[in-house]
Amino acid sequence: MKIYTTNRPNNRAEERQKNIRKTKENKQGRGILVCLAWLVLWQILSKAVGSELLLPGPYQTLQALGNLVQTPKFYPDTMWTLLRCAAAMGLSLLIGSAAAWCSYRKKAIRTFLSLPVSFFKSVPVMAVIIYVILLAASDWVAVIVCFIMCFPIVYTNLLSGLDAVSAEYLELAAVYELTKAQSLRLIYIPSVRANFNAALRLTCGLSWKAVIAAEVLSIPHFSLGYEMLNAKYYLETANLFAYIAVIVILSILFEKAVCRLFVKETESAGLHLKTGGKKRESMPPPAIELSGICKNFGDKSVLDDVKLALPASSVTALSGPSGRGKTTLARLILGLEQADAGTITVESAKGEKAAEAETAVLFQEDRLLPWLNVYDNMALSRINDAGEELDKEVRETAAALELTGALNLMPSQLSGGMKHRAALGRTFLAEANLLILDEPFRGLDEELKNRIIERLWEKTIEGKTVLLISHNAEDCNKLSERIVSL
Repeated sequence: MKIYTTNRPNNRAEERQKNIRKTKENKQGRGILVCLAWLVLWQILSKAVGSELLLPGPYQTLQALGNLVQTPKFYPDTMWTLLRCAAAMGLSLLIGSAAAWCSYRKKAIRTFLSLPVSFFKSVPVMAVIIYVILLAASDWVAVIVCFIMCFPIVYTNLLSGLDAVSAEYLELAAVYELTKAQSLRLIYIPSVRANFNAALRLTCGLSWKAVIAAEVLSIPHFSLGYEMLNAKYYLETANLFAYIAVIVILSILFEKAVCRLFVKETESAGLHLKTGGKKRESMPPPAIELSGICKNFGDKSVLDDVKLALPASSVTALSGPSGRGKTTLARLILGLEQADAGTITVESAKGEKAAEAETAVLFQEDRLLPWLNVYDNMALSRINDAGEELDKEVRETAAALELTGALNLMPSQLSGGMKHRAALGRTFLAEANLLILDEPFRGLDEELKNRIIERLWEKTIEGKTVLLISHNAEDCNKLSERIVSL
């Protein structure tokens, strides 16, 4: 086996990690200095006021805190407040995510939920607390109030993320027959990751404010909010400040713990696709017949009474000026668009009608999933096939495309030409009987293009019906058996 490689070792990822660590260390140092400055200012103001009842200093607050942690009741108070925050956040994340998904799928549900979501986004938290106190036991008021306040944040953030999921990625999933679970894992969840992270951080802060406020008014048996209220009644200002310090520290630690568990960067180390299942039996290459195809976009006619035949096991080149509908014709064959008139017939080489063609496509855009590395992007077209030989085939194809050194890189780390070669590799690896290539060698220099054609072309088109869309007359003449102009 020949190995072709021209990639030099790439150290950009390592340098990026070093810069991130350095920035984090600098940020932590500045944070410590800021805290010290505020402590000094607090002490100065306390001395200026001259009354511990009005403004205790840092030392008096620390003393009060030391006394609190020695009180047995402090721990069940703290635990119950933590549990209320965690329970309310869990409910808002679970129900908010489910509601956002249902609203994304069904317009009627979105319309139905729009009014209560808008209402709870606007209503003051105190009004919610006062009403919920009338309905629920004091121990659960804070959970219900916090859920009501956090749910709209989760719902609106995730629904916004789902609405922004790229239609191009969903078309990619449709072409390569990803299951609903695979589409959810590989496209939807990574696409809304940033929105989920934002919702999580916002609800972490809001949950503590809502829970403490509800505890102050509902007076549950165990809570930090109720103890704050007691400190105020008995004019124990140092204790009040100590409870505030405890709540601030716990809310920060709570947010960090939650983010460590759930918040992940969208662009990480790839998802390492898991392939499995039985290897599909390949279908014979189809013959495609298009007759009387018409397609309009608004008032613009793109295709008018077009006829096209793609003989089985042959390469047909489709050429013509831009705007003549070559890509639209390919999308009609793929089923990504519906013709306004005309028929598309798929038959086997023996003349027997086939249920459908097994299709692989190279789109005009590269459509690499930005959260998958090059290896996983290339393997995506084989996700439903047996994985025993897949690793070997991916690496051999990458070598032929001169991408060996880039397999672990993310799309954002690639040049335009490397991205296109990775997309080309994904298409070439697909086990299909119909191959549609839209400008397959655009942006590649002549020498590299010829090397790729020499290494992969004959192997790739073997046993397939191929539609080659290209403006390059030389490529059409060299690689196809017949040329059709639009």
